[in-house]
Amino acid sequence: MRAIAQFMRIYPQYSLPRHTAGAENDYFSISNMIHLPQYTRKDLLIFSGMMPVMIVVLNAVMFDKRYFTEWYVFIGSSLIMTVLISILWMGLTWIAVTLRDRFPLHEQMMKRLSIAIFLFIVSTALLITLMFWGYDHFRLFGYRMNEARYEWTILAGMVFNITITFIHEGADGFDKWKLTLRETSQLKKEYMQSRLLGLKSQVNPHFLFNCFNTLSSLIHENREQAEEFLDELSKVYRYLLRGTDERFVSLDTELQFTNSYFRLLKARYGEAIRMEVNVTAGAGEQVLPPLTLQMIPENTYQSNVMSRDQPLTIQITSLPNGWLEIRNNLAPKLGGSTEETDAGIDNVLNKYKLLCHREIVIAATETERVVLLPLINEDSLRR
Repeated sequence: MRAIAQFMRIYPQYSLPRHTAGAENDYFSISNMIHLPQYTRKDLLIFSGMMPVMIVVLNAVMFDKRYFTEWYVFIGSSLIMTVLISILWMGLTWIAVTLRDRFPLHEQMMKRLSIAIFLFIVSTALLITLMFWGYDHFRLFGYRMNEARYEWTILAGMVFNITITFIHEGADGFDKWKLTLRETSQLKKEYMQSRLLGLKSQVNPHFLFNCFNTLSSLIHENREQAEEFLDELSKVYRYLLRGTDERFVSLDTELQFTNSYFRLLKARYGEAIRMEVNVTAGAGEQVLPPLTLQMIPENTYQSNVMSRDQPLTIQITSLPNGWLEIRNNLAPKLGGSTEETDAGIDNVLNKYKLLCHREIVIAATETERVVLLPLINEDSLRR
């Protein structure tokens, strides 16, 4: 949500529509909630399974047969151990989550696990030492310090630390595997929808009729322009129909396609539509999901009224902070359906979320809309 906050600082005059305003409200409401640290979705299950085992083993090592033969020792020490282990569990989970955020890459796993296990063992040893001192100092349940049992309890704590750590890592790896499968399936669906939306807008009989009508007129009026129009039309279809599984394309590649697409619109609408592109060379080398720059201008011209006197102007500008700004004036059509155009915007939102876990920002005033797209450094995708 940092992008939303940054956008509102730069453009305070804009309001956030449904794509972002709801997310912002959810973010602030969630951030204000107090919640326990969680390493995996299976934390509660693992805790519930391991807690009884740890309570019995540690108490049995401390009290030997007394733990099973004297009911007040069994109940009292079990309750104390439950509280201490619960506090320790939350502390160790916080350490694990912090280290995972600090060392998130797969190649950093051994370093992360080594540090985690060391801190877990030290923390557990300190708690066990405090527990033995407390039992001995206050003579709880008639307990007296036993060095041998203290050492065995420390060893048992180390074994539990290592075992639970690997159980958590296994559960976390399984969750990530399932998430990857789900995202891969959803991403394939988004790409199929992306191609379908692109083809639907191009193969639409009205669009084809207008293109062929324009081409027919140009053949009689200006054969050179007719050849240019046909060339641009072939470029558009080649880009849409090529069988590629590319997840990202360079901004320069997208702009070439967008220019061809815009020239088809320009031949039809003339001075009623304009596009201005101001992109630096460095920005052009960065990447974004394919067909992004086709869907947003398409959403723009399908949703707005345009004329020679009040032309629709689309401005594509690269910002120095690694974002691409797409700005256009607004003159919404009355009574028009937004279902199809919204599908294109939703497709762009979902592809960004699935491919790179980034968010786009869409905001508007009564007369203008701004879309901010994060440009992606290709080197970061190889990490």
